[in-house]
Parts: sequence; C-alpha cells; structure tokens
Amino acid sequence: MNMMTKLGVAMVAVAACISGPANAQEDTHDIATFISGGPTGTWYPTAAMVSDIVNESYVGQPMTTVPGKGAVGNPLAVGSGAAQFGLSYGPFLKLAYEGGNEVYPDQGFGNLRAVANLVPNTVHLVIAEGVDMDILSKLKDGATVRIGVGQKGSSNFFAQEKILMEYGYDYDGLEAQGSSVMEGAQQGLADAFANRQIDIYTNTVGTNSADMQQAVAARNGRIMPLPENVRATLVEKWGYVPSVIPAGTYEGQDQDIPTVNLSTVILTTAEMDDEIVYRVVKALAENHDRMIEAYGGFSRWSPEEVHVGLPIPVHPGAERYFKERGWN
Repeated sequence: MNMMTKLGVAMVAVAACISGPANAQEDTHDIATFISGGPTGTWYPTAAMVSDIVNESYVGQPMTTVPGKGAVGNPLAVGSGAAQFGLSYGPFLKLAYEGGNEVYPDQGFGNLRAVANLVPNTVHLVIAEGVDMDILSKLKDGATVRIGVGQKGSSNFFAQEKILMEYGYDYDGLEAQGSSVMEGAQQGLADAFANRQIDIYTNTVGTNSADMQQAVAARNGRIMPLPENVRATLVEKWGYVPSVIPAGTYEGQDQDIPTVNLSTVILTTAEMDDEIVYRVVKALAENHDRMIEAYGGFSRWSPEEVHVGLPIPVHPGAERYFKERGWN
C-alpha cells in the first residue's frame, strides 16, 4: 500500500470510527512526517501543535512531528521524500524550488508546494545616533561603516548580504574598502552595538521584540527605511514580503518605516493528498488561541495572513481552503 492509498484509508476511517474497535486500530501512523526545527526552538512546538490539531480529526496519528535541520535542510528533506511536510523561510524555499543557485547548486525541487504562511520576522537595521541614515548609499563615495550581520548561515546574515549587494558590495568587498563586518550571535552583536564596537545593529526578528527595543534605546537608535529599489529586489528575486513597521513601534519613531518580512512557510509536495493539506491550513486558521499556546509569536499573527507571501506555487488543498474563506 503506497503512502497516498494509506492516507485515503486513514480518512475513510474517520467516517467509520463508530463501527467498532477494529477500525480504530487502522494503521495510520507515520503517513505524513512534519519536519520542524530543533526541539528547543519555536518551530518544533509550532509543528507539533499543527499535527496535534490535524490528528484530532483522524483515527490514529497520520501526522507526526520530528526535529529537522532548519530552513535550508527542510526543503531538501521534503523535496526528496524523506518528510512530507516541513518548515522553512520563504527565500530558502524559493531557492530550493528553483535550484542552480548559491544555496542549492543542484537541480531544484519543482515538486515543492507552499501550504501556509506563519509568523513573520521583520528585517531591521538600527542606526546609531550620529551615523548618517543614508550611510549605505555613501559607501561608493568612500564612506565606511561598522555593521553586525549575524552568524554565517543565519537568516539575518543572508538578508544583510542581499541588502548590501544592492549597494554594490558583498561582505568581503565591504571590508576591502575599509568598513568593518562583525559576524556572530545576535546577543553578541547587540552588546557590541551598545558598547560602540559597531554602529549598525541588524536583526531579522518580530517587530517590537525586547532585543530591538534595547538596541534602539542603547544608542538613541533609528530604524533604517529600505529604499524601494532594495525592497523590490528582496521581494522579486529573493522571496521576501513587503512590510511596514508602523509609526510609534519604537521609541522616537514618528513615521512608518518600509522594510520586508521574512515569511515562515509550511511546505509540502505536489503529490501530497489534498485533504490533509486542507486540514493543515484549517487547523492553523481556526485554532489561533492554541497556536499562541504553542508559540507566543502567533499573537502578532492573524489567520488571514495564512495565504500571504507564499513564494512558490500553492498546493491545491491549501487553495481550496483559501477560496472557502475568500482569501485570494
């Protein structure tokens, strides 16, 4: 019995569950593995809650959650069939779908499909007081900058690299012209900013988070607005989502700040059964309170956002739910 046939049996068992104990013993385990992040992060409880809610409408447990290797590794696992659902960031999902690029140099996984958009993280660049807000535009004229960019391989490292490319520099080129690039964990970068070792602190994180508030307060910082051409490239080429940090989000911020969001996306493949994908989206959209229990970041997420900013083709099961709710 192949995976799709087993899935059909599992769903038939839901309707027949009152027939007796024999039906309740139908083997529905490990039909759909949901690969998340490490067990101590936010992705694992998010995936586990979705799986639990979906499983409530089945006999047995057709969805199981397992730890994964994160945003880069999960699309490989799902695309190759090692898992049936996964979590990744929009830009990495787009690159995995396309293939032939710096992250996924081999042929892409054209069978990948998007299911739902979850809690976004917003790209922030905090500029210290006294530093020109247009400093990146002036690099070509000889200006230098001291910037913290995150750990190599992190989503923040990736975002800042793509932003700098729009100004004509990569990290090596920036240091070659006399600027300073500091890599490392976000807490270390925040400390370096507060201690005046760097003048631009960057982070890709939820808006109004504690570390961003502290960074702004530490140096009378201001959030740098991303120019429209930079935003457009991040969206069109790299799979980010246009976003605005509303005025008043941070101390001293009296205007809206244009930037981009890094979407967190549930992914699957085109071969996955429509019904279980439908139920995954339904579980998310109709159980907001339970998702907040799993991860507090869902308090700044609205179910209506579940269809926004999906960077690759959407699975028909998800499209069915979106159409039912009028979310186009």
